[in-house]
Amino acid sequence: MNKSIESIQAEKDFPDIFTTNPYNPTLYSPNSPFIITFSQTRETLADPDTYRDFLYSAISMVRTSNFYKNYKGFLMHMGLNRCQLHPNIIAGENDVATLEMHHLGLTIFDMAMIITEHIINTYGCISSFDLAELLRMEHQEHRLCVCMLCKTCHQLYHNTNDFKIPMTMGFGKWWEFLEKYRYGITREIATKLYFQLKNDLYNTDIRDEKIMNMIKVRDNILQWSDYNDTFFKK
Repeated sequence: MNKSIESIQAEKDFPDIFTTNPYNPTLYSPNSPFIITFSQTRETLADPDTYRDFLYSAISMVRTSNFYKNYKGFLMHMGLNRCQLHPNIIAGENDVATLEMHHLGLTIFDMAMIITEHIINTYGCISSFDLAELLRMEHQEHRLCVCMLCKTCHQLYHNTNDFKIPMTMGFGKWWEFLEKYRYGITREIATKLYFQLKNDLYNTDIRDEKIMNMIKVRDNILQWSDYNDTFFKK
């Protein structure tokens, strides 16, 4: 394989360290049992702890970015300025309550995993910078499901198993996200969404466009995950 000028120069400057693979720059040395790759692959993410740390690293980059800090304010400016369970709590009109943005159905961790699995299954490798940028883009294009909750409701949701919020209340075209990254849907995520949608769509108006899109996901998501398990075996 032809090496880039940068790789050749690096080997001259550091004779015991070598580079390879221009599509995924890799450093290795005969003096070390470890290699360092710029992007992660199926092999480098084989350890569950490493995989989890990789996802949280990209998620942290997104959550601490200026974009993410401004995204909640943008949604509130669009009209999502009140708790969707207590609509009398409105941002700017009640100093004793705080509105927080909540991801419904698909958590940001679920989204990061789906994107990572999809890119690895279709391209072969992904860096934390790539993942963070794709997460930002999906938020920017509103291909996610979020709702605004007061701080008390948000805490109840995360601390009480019996506290449920239907995905029909969410904002965003999250079904487009699942179709776009369908080769990354795991069986665990598919099963979770299937049963939630099965409950949330009970006795709903199937003529509504949003409901129709949700029904389509419910009817296909298990097949998408079965396909991935068959053709992208770990």
